[in-house]
Amino acid sequence: MNNLLYVIPNLNKVSGGPKTRISLLKAVFLNKNEDIIEKGNKFKKSFSTNKINIVYIESATNRISLIDVFCLFLLRLRAKKVIVFIRDIYIELFPEEFTTTRSKITLIFNRLSNFYLSLIATQMVFPTLKMGETFFAKNKFYKKRPYTDLPPGTYNILENKVKPDFTKKMGILYLGSTKYKNSGFDKFLDFENKYRNNYNFYILSGDNNLEEKTQNTSIAISKIPRNSIPDFVDTNNIAYAFHTRPRNKYDDLTFPIKVFDFLSFQLPFFTEKHIPVEKLLSNQYQLFASMNNLEEIHNIIEGIDTKEYSLIIDFLKEIAINNTYQKRYDRILEI
Repeated sequence: MNNLLYVIPNLNKVSGGPKTRISLLKAVFLNKNEDIIEKGNKFKKSFSTNKINIVYIESATNRISLIDVFCLFLLRLRAKKVIVFIRDIYIELFPEEFTTTRSKITLIFNRLSNFYLSLIATQMVFPTLKMGETFFAKNKFYKKRPYTDLPPGTYNILENKVKPDFTKKMGILYLGSTKYKNSGFDKFLDFENKYRNNYNFYILSGDNNLEEKTQNTSIAISKIPRNSIPDFVDTNNIAYAFHTRPRNKYDDLTFPIKVFDFLSFQLPFFTEKHIPVEKLLSNQYQLFASMNNLEEIHNIIEGIDTKEYSLIIDFLKEIAINNTYQKRYDRILEI
């Protein structure tokens, strides 16, 4: 019997984390000669596919369409297991933010969609176990299914990380969006303001208002493809990145994709002790730090020599190798 990946969102209309995760899982499924059901072939393949072992469903959207309702019902009748991935539970945690007519419609369709997905699932997966626990605690009328965690993964892991030149001024990187209200981007700006004479600062982001946000700073802003980031890091002698999100009830439940990018690039990064990140990296990681204590971060940087830096990047590479999308595929088969 075969396994298949069912993609609910249209990949041409999503971006960022959802598109990255789904595209990379899709590549693994294709490499294993498994079936893919997605926009353009849903109706036909849901009818024609037989002898299904596992249907793995990537939702990653606020709602499912009528064709998904029909196709998933057909597949549920034929499959031994139906495993549904729920990407986030922002609506469950912050319902007070959905007060306009349009947002209330989004909330209602989200709840109906997740109710249906829990109904047809035999198992469910979330980025973290705590998110699954919270999902069912906030939605007691859903059919509770066995659940586990299935975080994002690493990919294109660097074979030989080039270490920065410690005799030169080192670079500090901010990667990704600054628009999320809890991004903590202001902490990066604060660090630049205090230590611009000690380090060079860089932002890699697709945001279109960064020039205004970074007025009167020394920060260099660029937008480049992901596969060009390692060369950018080497060229600019970047030694560290900042993951500035503060601790809160949402960010302690989920994984930002950028953490797995840092692992893939073996780029040491400073971060608060978010529960899932700490679980991933363990207490051995030397760069857990409070973003409210900029002096502490500066002192940690000043205290790390080339030998200790090499140990950190070796540690990150080991974590990266153990968290690839191939490993995520293997985990799906074990659930």
